Amino acid sequence: MGASHAGKQTRNMNSKNSQSDNSTTGQENASSSARPLSIEAPRSQNQNQSSGQPLPVQPRQPSNLPGLLRFAMEATRAEDAPHESYVQPLDEERKKFLSEALASMTVNVIEELHKCVKTLQNVIDLRPDDDPSEYEAAIETMSDFCDNADIANDFYKIGGFSIFGPCLNSPHSGIRWRIANLIAELTQNNPFCQEKVLEAGYMPILLNMVDSDPHHQARIKALYAVSCIVRGHALALKHMEVNDGYSVLLRSIQSPVEKLQIKSAFLLSSLCNRDNLNELKLTLIKMGLIEQVAGLLTMGNLLPETKEQLLSVLSGLSSNGYFPALKECRRPELCLKQTLERHLQESKLEESLEREDICKDLLDKIFSDQKSQDQER
Repeated sequence: MGASHAGKQTRNMNSKNSQSDNSTTGQENASSSARPLSIEAPRSQNQNQSSGQPLPVQPRQPSNLPGLLRFAMEATRAEDAPHESYVQPLDEERKKFLSEALASMTVNVIEELHKCVKTLQNVIDLRPDDDPSEYEAAIETMSDFCDNADIANDFYKIGGFSIFGPCLNSPHSGIRWRIANLIAELTQNNPFCQEKVLEAGYMPILLNMVDSDPHHQARIKALYAVSCIVRGHALALKHMEVNDGYSVLLRSIQSPVEKLQIKSAFLLSSLCNRDNLNELKLTLIKMGLIEQVAGLLTMGNLLPETKEQLLSVLSGLSSNGYFPALKECRRPELCLKQTLERHLQESKLEESLEREDICKDLLDKIFSDQKSQDQER
């Protein structure tokens, strides 16, 4: 009987301990759900097994780089020595190491640009059979930094634009297309750099690259640069006219290089859709732009992006009922009405709503009078 009583007493104690554990667990869960999640250091196996021991104080979630370094040290210490839960102060040697590490992560941008410019000053001596990788890397470094307008302007002020001429005339295509891409990055939406590039006389060099560079990538990047210089800068249009830039664009739109064709169509579309440029529109119409666009739209192998830009060119030229454009579009030998109707059906099948809307608008603007005459007949 004594044994039975002792057994009951033991079971009662176990039951109470179990209830106590469950209560503690519930409190922990409630507390955990009531506070934000924090990053915890890994727990050792002995800690998981010993539920009666209090949990060590968890490190605070880091919010900056010094905090992240401290957290990493605490977490590592918890793995290597589970019983040490406090943070020791850094000695002078460690402080010096961390200070130097943080300093090495800070880049002096202007100093780096100076180094790259100094490297590229020797590009004029580069022969066709020399390795251009060092110069190409320098240009790529500059491109990474100069996408910011303030840094782009500082790049000009430290004499960076002086490397453009030698690089654009390099025998290495990798240098030519990379420097053209850098010019595009510098001048995009940046009136100051646009003006300085025009003043330095780089527009005719870039247009010549678009027209006749033997490497496709160089032609594409040169056109990208021209586009960034021209868009949003009225004076650049004069430079385009003086240097026969519009003829270059019309030849590029006929190019078998698809990216070149798309970019030239995009630039022409951008120009044709600007307000108060009827004089430019008339120039492009007299140069045969509408005839070229109508002919290209009859081709069956155009990319969707090219189709959309070509249709946008027609839309811009004929906007506001511009009669010279309407008259040219209505020439029977261009068969433009049938072409637009075909593109309308194709855009519906391809579910291209934007192209569908442009086709409807063009048919309405250009051929609405003819439709009315046909209905009267």
